[in-house]
Amino acid sequence: MRIKFLGAFVSIALVAAACGDGGGGSVDVADDDPVLQIVSEGGFVPVEIALGSGPRYTLLGDGSLIYQGLQTLEYPGRLVPPYMVASLDDNQMNAILAMIDDIGLHDIDDEIDDSAMNFVADASTEVITYWDDGGEHRYAVYALGIEESPSERNAAFLELTQTLDEFAGQAAAEPYVAERVRVIAGQGFVEPEFEDLRLWPLEDTDLSEWETLPNDWQCTAVDGPVPDVFDQATQATTWEHPDGTSEPLTLLVRPLLPGEPDCPA
Repeated sequence: MRIKFLGAFVSIALVAAACGDGGGGSVDVADDDPVLQIVSEGGFVPVEIALGSGPRYTLLGDGSLIYQGLQTLEYPGRLVPPYMVASLDDNQMNAILAMIDDIGLHDIDDEIDDSAMNFVADASTEVITYWDDGGEHRYAVYALGIEESPSERNAAFLELTQTLDEFAGQAAAEPYVAERVRVIAGQGFVEPEFEDLRLWPLEDTDLSEWETLPNDWQCTAVDGPVPDVFDQATQATTWEHPDGTSEPLTLLVRPLLPGEPDCPA
């Protein structure tokens, strides 16, 4: 097996004799295209937490690593979660690409390992999506890391997440500026202690044109960067309904990352 990272493109040469049957072929990924993305899905969390959460890591072809920055535990926190971007060097990219190969993502179309449901309930599912010239490859593991003796594939997945944690912790990062922003609106709840009602922040809004999500939440995406109106808002902020008469709405706002659809499936 040989994995090589070259400047503006990721070039992966996979040799079947080293990687097993079914793997093979070169892949070229442009600078701003995603190579991989890791997301935590599900678990025992409120629907607004599930809908408002973003990818844990997104890696682009030029070595840009996008990840969620640190947030305080105080409530209410800022409305828009901070995302950071750092640049991985060639050695770090090669290490990540080798782990992708160890997981065998190029051989997977869409697969989930939910065997850990025998040990724990209400855990999250870690999902890794990998893109190459063969398309999109998706592998998910329920309660990743809970098993004492994980499969080789799951052990490699866990090692990958830990390595990305390490690289992100060591990197000199800067705020990520998104090209698109996801906005989700729903009937939240007002906490009298933190009541903060504001004017509707988006122009010419017709919620009937937004995509409907579970629990009657609605979603759209707008051109980035994140509008300034959201900078001083918090998780407790509510917004006057755009029709001027209905109950105020709670908004979930965050940058969209490369590889994500405008609204969650």
